[in-house]
Amino acid sequence: MNSVHIAIVRTEFIRTRGGAERYAVDLARQWVSQGHRISVVCHRHDARDAEGMEIVPVSRPKVLGPFKHSWFAKRAGKAAGECSADAVLCLARAYPGDVLRLGDGLHQMWLETRYGKEGAKRRAKLNPRHRELLSLEKGLFKPGRFGLYVANSEMIREQVIERFKLEPGGIIVIQNGVDWARFNTGVREDRDAWRSSHGIPTDKKLVLFSGMDFRRKGLMQAVTGFIKLAQSRNDVYFACVGPGYTGTAEEMLAKTTPGRSSFIEQTEDIARWYGAADVFVLPTMHDPSANAVTESLACGTPVITSAENGAKQHIRDGANGYVLQNRTDVDELAMRLDQVLNATPVPDAVVDSASLLSREINADRMLEALKMAAAKRT
Repeated sequence: MNSVHIAIVRTEFIRTRGGAERYAVDLARQWVSQGHRISVVCHRHDARDAEGMEIVPVSRPKVLGPFKHSWFAKRAGKAAGECSADAVLCLARAYPGDVLRLGDGLHQMWLETRYGKEGAKRRAKLNPRHRELLSLEKGLFKPGRFGLYVANSEMIREQVIERFKLEPGGIIVIQNGVDWARFNTGVREDRDAWRSSHGIPTDKKLVLFSGMDFRRKGLMQAVTGFIKLAQSRNDVYFACVGPGYTGTAEEMLAKTTPGRSSFIEQTEDIARWYGAADVFVLPTMHDPSANAVTESLACGTPVITSAENGAKQHIRDGANGYVLQNRTDVDELAMRLDQVLNATPVPDAVVDSASLLSREINADRMLEALKMAAAKRT
């Protein structure tokens, strides 16, 4: 394979910051391992994550407040263009470039999901941050900004075509890749020992929630659904894994289901938690395609998630989980949890029905898309 010089734009090139950041680092490292040259255009980075890569720093001054996003977008795009790279891949809101991957989702869509269409309009008028992000987002789809757009779910692709009137041929879907070495059914082998080491009874059905932004990911919806389920079942246990505010959730569970929940801070062993769970629940407010869903499925654990999550494309109702029609409907969530726990699919069936890509295939498809878009420019 001929070596390619690729400039990658990401605001923070730090793997532990979240799913989008982890994707950026993993993709870049995969390409480096194949002999490609990578220049990372970013505001902040972790030297260990960027080993073997060139760093092109771009400021993002906090003093600019809501205008820091546009400040970075223009300067990062310009810096990437000056790298003399064969191709420019933007993994953040920045322009111009050859490919923009929409891994952060659409701010417009998030606002409407959070506040409703009219509420979103009012928020945009009153909040400079929202107004600035919406303006920046709209600018990303102006003609000539990118040769190709990549969505990680059909949901995002459809929304971009509908909202920004993009030609269907100008945006493709390349779903998230799974690190099969880390996420696989083998993590289930010592699930009882893992549970016991964290004080979780091995004879209970474990309902798992995990995320980096508890409000957006739906912790309170997961908790209320679990409480409803626990009213009719004594064999269920709830675990929340990850950093964030859990005070209200802990108080509710302690009051209604004492001794039947655990809260674990951020861990590098999330795969072990997927393997230890009987079902993973993520009633997220908005996600272009949550990595947690594909990771859980890869570990053989069924998933219940919301219709606002692009990762619903991997869910086959009844075969490996369910897609909620209303993420705030406590009764629906409790019912779906009960259905999964009464007839939990075997791990291999969960994996087989999810149609997952490997991280390596994802990287290969992204490279193909990048080369194709760059060829149009030259």
